[in-house]
Amino acid sequence: MLINKLNLDLKAAAEALGYPTEKITVTYSDRPDLCQYQCNAAFALAKELRNAPIKIAQALADEFAQRYQYATATVAAPGFLNFTVTDEEFSALLRELLNDPRCGVEKTKNPKKIVIDYGGPNIAKPLHVGHLRSAVIGEALKRLSVFLGHDVIGDVHLGDWGTQMGLVIAGLEERFDLSYYFGGSGAKPQITLGDLNEVYPMASARSKEDEVFRAKAQDITFRLQKHEEGYYTLWQDICAISIADIKKDYAALNVEFDLWNGESTCDQYVDPMIDSFVQRGFAYESDGALVMDVAEESDEKPMPPIILRKSNGAQIYASTDLATIKERMETIHPDEIWYVVDARQGLHFEQVFRCARKTELVDPNTVLIHVPFGTVNGTDGKPFKTREGGTMKLKDLIALISDAAGKQLSEGALMQDGDAPRKVGCAALKYGDLVCNRTKNYIFDIDKFVQFDGKTGSYLLYSLVRIRSLLAKAGAPDLAGG
Repeated sequence: MLINKLNLDLKAAAEALGYPTEKITVTYSDRPDLCQYQCNAAFALAKELRNAPIKIAQALADEFAQRYQYATATVAAPGFLNFTVTDEEFSALLRELLNDPRCGVEKTKNPKKIVIDYGGPNIAKPLHVGHLRSAVIGEALKRLSVFLGHDVIGDVHLGDWGTQMGLVIAGLEERFDLSYYFGGSGAKPQITLGDLNEVYPMASARSKEDEVFRAKAQDITFRLQKHEEGYYTLWQDICAISIADIKKDYAALNVEFDLWNGESTCDQYVDPMIDSFVQRGFAYESDGALVMDVAEESDEKPMPPIILRKSNGAQIYASTDLATIKERMETIHPDEIWYVVDARQGLHFEQVFRCARKTELVDPNTVLIHVPFGTVNGTDGKPFKTREGGTMKLKDLIALISDAAGKQLSEGALMQDGDAPRKVGCAALKYGDLVCNRTKNYIFDIDKFVQFDGKTGSYLLYSLVRIRSLLAKAGAPDLAGG
């Protein structure tokens, strides 16, 4: 707010002097020990005004001083213009912000409808540490965009279709009597989350060595995708069991989605879409597979064709992602679609976006963005694992940092709020993720994250409690509205 005010008022001073105003820009100071804000426009104006930068800066400082008293303007050689705001002005600003629910942040004048695709968990598999960054970054982007006034729809985009589901069902057939789903006399099997978590890795490993089992899983996948009643009903039950657990994990992180769609949601769009690509001359056969060229003349490195359908006729991620874009454009009509996905998927999204534009799945002005991020590593610099060396489940990670936070809290805090360790732990977890450079890998250090000093989520919460205590003693309104 203050920087905007300084910009407007300094432009007014420049205009009064007959100076061009388009180059007048106030920024935060590079030397906070000297001043709070600065303007380097005198250097840019020197040639145009045929005068020394220091004389231009001094003229601006004098004119500003005659007009305004809320800040002092001083000049430093060879032409820096520095501003220091008075304590009275800061106090007035704080009082204004205290009564402003938006804290001085204006809503956008050009709101967009934005779909944010983040999360991406797979059915029948527990959330693990690899799902953390997508959830945390995606949720932060969604909340910020909503606060700015955009119409935002968050979609978890489940991995609920394809070969993995055939593997799960093939594995369940060997563990349970599934005749209930196919008109038999057997009772409905009591399949649990634990069963699903055990079956998938076993079935996946077995399919790599057992050709008969792999062929069986592929046949089940084919039948499921044709919506054969028994397999489709069983699939629905599997999804319901898995989604209930996924929602619990996300709820522990205070992450919420508006849509719980998945790859299955766009299944009906895939074949007609690909057929259209063929008919319009975009797609062609190569080594039995159906592909499309997406390379452009301006490419500085090779861009491989996008594969739309495998040689065995199976769908792949690219075709379902394209069909999802088509489904979203027809049902939601977004201005922008953001994908918060691991940086290693950069080539995939570049191919998908190019294909979507080339085939006119999106309007020319529709924005498609891949928001990449790095991996979460342990203190050894390698991808974060359990002590046994396996991929850590997200619920175990939350429990781990909640326990560490609990050890840092006083007994009084624990007695007042039994959920305090989780709240502090998740604040530490999310802050530790967001404070890092998004595109870089970062070290997950639990001991560092839960400390009540330094740049940590725990310290932010501690500071908030202290501020609220001071405000309460001063008789000011509660910042949290409680």
